[in-house]
Amino acid sequence: MIKKQLNVYRNVTMGILLMILSVTSSLYGYTNFGEVQDEGVSTTLEAMRMFQVHYTNFMFYTINVGTPGFIETGVYNSRKKTEDGYDLDYLPFFRWRAGPMIETNKELDFYIDANSRGFFVVQLPGTIAFTRDGRFLLDSKRRLVTLSGNYPVLGEEGEIILPEGEDILVSRSGLIYVDGQPVSSMKIVVFKTFAAMQSFESLNGSYFILTKDVPVEEGPEHYAVVQGALEQNNVLKGITGDILMAKNAYDASVKTAHLMNRALNTAATLSSP
Repeated sequence: MIKKQLNVYRNVTMGILLMILSVTSSLYGYTNFGEVQDEGVSTTLEAMRMFQVHYTNFMFYTINVGTPGFIETGVYNSRKKTEDGYDLDYLPFFRWRAGPMIETNKELDFYIDANSRGFFVVQLPGTIAFTRDGRFLLDSKRRLVTLSGNYPVLGEEGEIILPEGEDILVSRSGLIYVDGQPVSSMKIVVFKTFAAMQSFESLNGSYFILTKDVPVEEGPEHYAVVQGALEQNNVLKGITGDILMAKNAYDASVKTAHLMNRALNTAATLSSP
């Protein structure tokens, strides 16, 4: 048990360090400005950058394994042909498949059944965002807000403010009833294609903003709101052991770079007068 705990602490610590490196790598060790002339060393440095991105993603998955509506981000490694050979690059993308539904029986928890393309709409400072995290509550003004950040949840006519009452029910179309009286309707957005949704910009893995106009499907026939349930995160790789693959590949790239650097130093020493 103690050994397992130590392994967990070590992996989390490594993940934090790599997340710090990911912030500084654009200015220091991993961006190729052409300083490294040896092609072998340059390639291993690029590989380190690739696997650092993978490993950092997996650490985010592990940290957010209990966050409803968290969306997995995949990464494709690619090679681009240049005049001097090939450059390594990575292409991030979202995996939009819906996570499994879990029943909570809480009247302000909601799940959207929309073939993995439906989102709640929330008001952020200066912009709107889309989320599948359906954990809501009422603030001091009785506005419906998100549990994470207390951002107002938007309805068809703006912010949703509920009157005093004992019973809150929500229909599958998102219409909210308080003590049997209709009050407001949730604004649910269903996007037409997953390809168009790749243009989203992720704020934290749970909240997304649009970078361009994306076609949507209008009407409640395209979705169903389920009260008393949540969508769990859709992450698979973070809990299936791929995190060790990324870490081992990163370590192997580091060792390869050290060996090449040592060989170059030895060659330089032998060739010195």
